[in-house]
Amino acid sequence: MEPESYSNSAFFISVTTKVVSAVFMAAAPLIFLVILHQGGLGTVPVYDRSGQVLFYINNVVAALTFSGIWFAFSALIFRYSKKTVAQLKKQRKAA
Repeated sequence: MEPESYSNSAFFISVTTKVVSAVFMAAAPLIFLVILHQGGLGTVPVYDRSGQVLFYINNVVAALTFSGIWFAFSALIFRYSKKTVAQLKKQRKAA
């Protein structure tokens, strides 16, 4: 009975991970818009810890970069959790 309960909990965790990563992938465009709304279309300063300006960065590039990394990481997690769910379903049918 132990392996079956472990399989059920692993299945639940992988399905939950799949759903959460899908929500995060859907949130990537919203993150882009929020960053763009906060900084505008121009450049924004990047400060160091003492408060001095290190350099200026284009806010559109920063928003695209951050939301792209967010989407890529979420898609990677979604892909692997999808494979895990399929594998656990296959093991469940075989048993």
